[in-house]
Formats: sequence, structure tokens, C-alpha cells
Amino acid sequence: MSRLSKKEKLRRYHAIYDQIYQNPRIHIHEISKNLKMARNTISSYLKYMYESGILLGPELRLKYYPGLNEYICLAKFDDPYEAFDQIQMDENVSYASMFFGDWNIMVTSNGPYDLSQISGFESLVFEGERYDITAPRVPSLSNWKTAFQKMKQEINEFDPDSVNDPNYADRRPSHWDKEEWELFYEYKYNFRKKVTPVLRKNLISSDKFYRWIEALPDTANVSTRFFADGMWNYTHFGFFFETNYAEAVTSILSNLPTSIYSIDIDKGLIVTVSIKSDIASAFVGFFDILHEMRTHGIINRFHQAITVLYYFKEE
Repeated sequence: MSRLSKKEKLRRYHAIYDQIYQNPRIHIHEISKNLKMARNTISSYLKYMYESGILLGPELRLKYYPGLNEYICLAKFDDPYEAFDQIQMDENVSYASMFFGDWNIMVTSNGPYDLSQISGFESLVFEGERYDITAPRVPSLSNWKTAFQKMKQEINEFDPDSVNDPNYADRRPSHWDKEEWELFYEYKYNFRKKVTPVLRKNLISSDKFYRWIEALPDTANVSTRFFADGMWNYTHFGFFFETNYAEAVTSILSNLPTSIYSIDIDKGLIVTVSIKSDIASAFVGFFDILHEMRTHGIINRFHQAITVLYYFKEE
């Protein structure tokens, strides 16, 4: 590995990410065959990519349907550290994160969650159901300048009449049985987990597992994320966009050279955008893109914050 240039290493990392993005449970020998690299090399790269935070996932996220009952809150607290500690102890909270900015606490909960009961509560920025969660594919390696050029082109070509956002009202729940829900929770945070130990642990047949896998795209989205320099070398911004064109905003932001994490909400979007911490021009360029989107009427306004800490509950 050390003999390769950084550019060539990144090209290989992205190629492996791309294979997993397209087929989350692809076997290493298939990646090896497709990329014409030795299995041991693929295994070494994958190990390094996970350890370095270059690759996250694949993970599973349920698609929205009426009655899913997962809510998101963004709020401001006088002492976010104290609030963060209290929130983690609530069994109805599946995810919480602390920010610095227009809000400082974000909560994902099972059912509506009253943050005003937490000491130090000041104001609510957003509260509502979460719809679909997506992590669009990161395009083949490009620099920030090229990404911004593509984003500006897409903004200039934006046609509000061509936007077709999902009709969530027509969605229906999966009607999974107990075993199928067990499979979902087993694979929620690691969709590449080996099959045999999971089936033995839960006494589930392989036939049922593969039927569940085949039907899974109807019920869940797969999140596979890529950070060329490792996720810890980026500043992770949270944005709450007020927009009638959530799909267009996600499409524009997906031109960035790192993964975005997009949560569709009523008349808006909550997005995590990761910008390389040591590239000042990337910060300037990105906020110029936000200005362009607002000028073209793609977003009405936005709130922003920087991620500090996060917590999620293991199922």
C-alpha cells in the first residue's frame, strides 16, 4: 500500500466503497474479481477503511410510512451537556446529538418527545415526524472546486415543475413478523454482518433470511457513507433547510466529494454535510452554494450547527 500515491489509494478506496454502495452484502471475492485486485488486498483495504473512518456502513434505515412514529426535535438549551446526559437515559430516545449553533440538541425518539421537560430548555427550532433517511452515492473522486461547479450548474438548471417528491401518504407498513424484525435489528448498524451466527442465534432459517433480503428494498434504505480522509478529519455541519424541494436539495448536495446524510421532514430537510477541516476555500464555496440555492428559490431559509457529540441506543 505504501508504494502507491495518495491519489491512487483514494481511487481504490472509492472503488471499494462503490462496490459496497451498489451491493451492500457483496462478498470480498466478488469485489476482488470486479476490481481485479487480490482478495487479501481488498480485505486489508476494507479493514483500514473501517478503522480510519473512510467507510461507514452499510446500515439500514426504515422507510417512512404513516404510523412509523419516529420523531425528530431540534432545540436550544442553556446547558446542552446536562440536557444531553438526561436525554440519554430516556428509553424512548433512539438517537441524540449535541451541537454548537442555531440549536444545540437533536433528538430522535419513538413518538412525540417533550423536550421542554428537560432542565435548561430555552426554545424549539423544529419538531415533527421524520420521513425517509438517505445517504446518496458519493461521485467518483473529484475536488471541492469541481463539486461546486457541478452544484452551480444543477442550481442554474433547476426546474420546480420537474420535481416529484415522494407521496408518503400512500406508503404501507411492512407487516414483518417477529423473526423479520429480529433480522432488521441484527443488521441495522452492520448490514455486512455474517449470516450464519445471526441465524443460529435467532433460530431463523436461511430460506427466510434470503426472502427477507429480497424484499428489504421495499421497506428500508441502505446507508453507506464515504469520507476520503476519514470522518474525524472533517467538520460535520447540521443544516435544517426550510424548502418545498427536498429532493432537489439532496440531489445538489450529493455532488460533494464526501457523503451527506439526509433526513426528509415536513416542508424541509435535515442534512449532515461534512467539510474538510483544513480547507478554508471549501467552507467559503459551500456557503456560496447555499446563497445560490436561496437566490433561486430552492430553499427558503436555513439554520445551521456543528456536531459536537452523539449517542445512539443499541437495539
